[in-house]
Amino acid sequence: MAYDFEKMRREEWPVLEKMTFLDAACVSFAPQRAVRAVKAFADMTATQEEANSSAHHIAMDSLRHKAYEEAAKLLNADPEEIALVESTSHGLNIAAQGIPLEDGDNIITTNLEFIQVALPWCVMRKEKDIEIRVCKTPDERFAAKDFAALCDDRTRIIVMSTLEWCNGWQTDLKELGDFCKERGIYLVVDAVQQLGVTKIDTKACHIDILTAGGHKWLNSPYGTGVLYVNRETLPKLRQSYAGYLNTAVPEGGWGAYWENPAAPSTNDWDFPMTARRFEIGGTSNYTGAIALGESLALVNEIGIENIEARVRQIATYCMDRIEEIGGYVVTHRDPGHFGGIVIARLYDDLDTDRMILKKLHAQNIFIAQRFTDYVGGFRISCQYFNNEKDIDTMIEAMKKLIQEIGRKPDYKAN
Repeated sequence: MAYDFEKMRREEWPVLEKMTFLDAACVSFAPQRAVRAVKAFADMTATQEEANSSAHHIAMDSLRHKAYEEAAKLLNADPEEIALVESTSHGLNIAAQGIPLEDGDNIITTNLEFIQVALPWCVMRKEKDIEIRVCKTPDERFAAKDFAALCDDRTRIIVMSTLEWCNGWQTDLKELGDFCKERGIYLVVDAVQQLGVTKIDTKACHIDILTAGGHKWLNSPYGTGVLYVNRETLPKLRQSYAGYLNTAVPEGGWGAYWENPAAPSTNDWDFPMTARRFEIGGTSNYTGAIALGESLALVNEIGIENIEARVRQIATYCMDRIEEIGGYVVTHRDPGHFGGIVIARLYDDLDTDRMILKKLHAQNIFIAQRFTDYVGGFRISCQYFNNEKDIDTMIEAMKKLIQEIGRKPDYKAN
């Protein structure tokens, strides 16, 4: 049975009736089910229905469990491979601190990454003699062979986005993961522009570490995201933090431990070999975890295959309509290699495109403009809550602005 996306849009995102929102790749809106869960938690923090404060604290912590379960389901991961982090940046820093590197080692990234992707390793160069190699291709498409050309026996990590933020290219993770596993190279991916949009199956493709904030395509702008660590990779990584909630739960639970007169202040604590050992391990962002759990559950309820088909249908329609008015589509249409991000240009004069962006915003039509290494343009986010009417509204506004400018779009790729 086909999923009723229009009904879901009306029920979960009434804000979309007030604007044309095509910018989920920046920060999205929470669905109403997440808002209700956050409000319920706020009420919970103002009272105590449990037997005591310790039980109240433990009850709040238990509300995070849904996020773990739904993330594992979405990624087809084992429960012990999932942790919650503050953001993509948090997860990437865990990877940088966890993977051992020695002087003379190198890592590979691409020329199209958001600055955070390689940033922790850029900083590491101040203390360690490591090299960062940048993969750049003539057509801004990446395949395993492009990374292989830069690899040698000192290559330790490939770190990149699964879907590039400034051109919308989705890399074949199966191909790249197989290459990395064969060569003994850690594959670390920023999935913030893909998770919840198109399918990522951690059983079907090898990934060592994946991280994604919840505030974009997962529609959970509350400061909590997902960290996946491959169970085979777990023992190879250094632990980033040491928090008591990451240790093995003592006999009788924490409530009983805190009331034990003999409880020591120091110990040789045992940290179970799960991804949660990389969390900070203290009182956490319960609000973010609760909201993320609801948003992930919505993705799983709809079905990632249904979402993928919907998003690619809208993105294709968007690309067709951009070209119809004379625009240039930067995003490649290769089957299986694009998701919800459509990048396009209208005019070779960037100031003209910037003026168009400003005037669209003034009409409550929200898209963005993003670039890295001279690649980019208008970034139009085609989320599963969007529809063809949203695209039509944007295109009609662009057509009127083109008429006002008085000349046809003239951008051509170099």
